[in-house]
Amino acid sequence: MRRSAAQAGQLRVLIDVPADAAWNMAVDEALLSVGRGAALRLYGWSPHAVSLGYFQRFADFADLPAETPIVRRLTGGGAIHHGDEVTFALTCDPALLPRIDASYRALHDAAVRALQSVGVADAHVVGGAPASPRPEARWCFAEPGGGDVVTPRGKLLGSAQRRIASPRPRILHHGSIVLKRPSLTPFVAAVADTRADEDAAAELRDALVREFTHALRLAPRASRLTDEERALATALSAGRYRDASFLRRR
Repeated sequence: MRRSAAQAGQLRVLIDVPADAAWNMAVDEALLSVGRGAALRLYGWSPHAVSLGYFQRFADFADLPAETPIVRRLTGGGAIHHGDEVTFALTCDPALLPRIDASYRALHDAAVRALQSVGVADAHVVGGAPASPRPEARWCFAEPGGGDVVTPRGKLLGSAQRRIASPRPRILHHGSIVLKRPSLTPFVAAVADTRADEDAAAELRDALVREFTHALRLAPRASRLTDEERALATALSAGRYRDASFLRRR
């Protein structure tokens, strides 16, 4: 099915309630695989969980508390303890973000503007070479790299990307912005360092939508999963993302 000219200039915006790890990763993959055009999904995690980067070894996390939910992402990078945070997933065709390095910079600059607009005035992008999809540090937020969003307290935004060629070329860009420090990664920066009120998360979501649509030169359009996307997400959530062999594949 071809997109209309109107759809081509729009950014679908999906604001989802917090969900479990398997469902979150399944929806993002569905938007990547069968979604059309560009979509920005904002969500949270309930219960709190750890996501491993696609290339990480499961055995390296044997010391986590036994009750910790763990899931493997499609995107690379280090593990993230998803607690009180705003997570975003941008899915789109490569024509929208043709260069990897430039795409990180554009999205992180937009995130910085959003953070600054809600009071995190010292958020900024650090220079240097971008982080590897197979980092040495096991935690994404442990060592800020080039292009990361930081404050003087440490790394505030963790981000990773996946580009696929089949069934058609598509991009998934994951990002996690910490609201309050999670227990497993107390070394991170957090929005609560400067904004600890209950309105911070909602204001940040609104600001992210505004700044991403501006950066991508698209018009926001409130949306929800299509029947095809929901069907695939349901199958992936019940299958791959709860399958121990996928989680322990490395």
